[in-house]
Amino acid sequence: MVAGRITSSALLAIFFLIFATILGPTEYGEMGYLIAIAGTFSIVSMFGLPQTVVVYLAKENKILARQLNLLAVITASVASIMLLFLNVYAAVLCLGISFFMLYQHNLLGEKKYQRFLKSTIFRSSLTFVLPFPLYFVLGLPGILLGMAIGNIISSVWLVNSVSFKVKSFGLIKSNYKVLINNFGIDSSMNLVRGIDRLLVATLFGFLSTGIYIFNIQILFGLEIISRILYLFLLSEESSGKKHKKISYLVVLVSILIAIATIIFGPLVVEQFFPNYSDGIIGLQIIIISLIPLSISSIITAKMQAVESTKVGYSAIVSISSLLILLGFLGNEFGIVGLSLAVVISSILNTIFLYFLYRNFQTNR
Repeated sequence: MVAGRITSSALLAIFFLIFATILGPTEYGEMGYLIAIAGTFSIVSMFGLPQTVVVYLAKENKILARQLNLLAVITASVASIMLLFLNVYAAVLCLGISFFMLYQHNLLGEKKYQRFLKSTIFRSSLTFVLPFPLYFVLGLPGILLGMAIGNIISSVWLVNSVSFKVKSFGLIKSNYKVLINNFGIDSSMNLVRGIDRLLVATLFGFLSTGIYIFNIQILFGLEIISRILYLFLLSEESSGKKHKKISYLVVLVSILIAIATIIFGPLVVEQFFPNYSDGIIGLQIIIISLIPLSISSIITAKMQAVESTKVGYSAIVSISSLLILLGFLGNEFGIVGLSLAVVISSILNTIFLYFLYRNFQTNR
């Protein structure tokens, strides 16, 4: 899992950094905006189904898992059809992202970590290579098309996990609270990563969006360790296993990475990405989010594994606080304000999750 996620994140980070030098801030912002639309539609349409699949496959409830898989395919397809009227390339990318996400969560639920590694590397390689030639042919739409093709090809094995013979979604109906909760968790961790770009682009234009996305993409690339830990803990703790030492280690590593980025980040940006030098202070601020994000991922996985029906409320705190702060602080302080909004929102969400977890432990 670690090898797969690190490889994927490394290639994705290189991919975005290369296009940052090719496109410039304004076009880069437009590219991020289109990708964010596809990702937002995907997350909303999946409604927490992939995460729920992990939990119930780990608990060996395969009947419920089959119902969840089929429903996810249906909802993702409907969302992509709706998105066709807005942007054809974003619609295809939405479908590809959804299918690959569902496929990988099935592998995690079944604890097929080696296949998870292979599929991750395969998809990362395709989505890294294909957009470049297509960009020089089609322009910005070519980037989305290349990413979409890479995701779709990498998820063809999903057919082994989806059964169209499911006659009822009754078990989903009886477990709807878990599903809604998992959607809340997915929204707090992933939806917030797309909807913020849509807001920034709408309020401040593609130039500010490009610099904001450049900084936040570095944050996401460095956040990979805590993201890996979340996926690992979700599967392991659903099976009753605990991993305290690993959790503490990840938080410590996150602190060290944040400090190193604050010190050396400006040198790297000025040397290799001079067009984004206006966002250096913002980068030094936004990278602090790495620490609360790591803590949040640990708490979320622990509560999700025991089928908590309240942890999903963190989505309300995370998304609402971020959008409000982006609008207010971004208008007052520009790029620096946008970065502060991300930090404050992540801290508020972590505090909320901590008190929720303490209350849960007390009432058990």
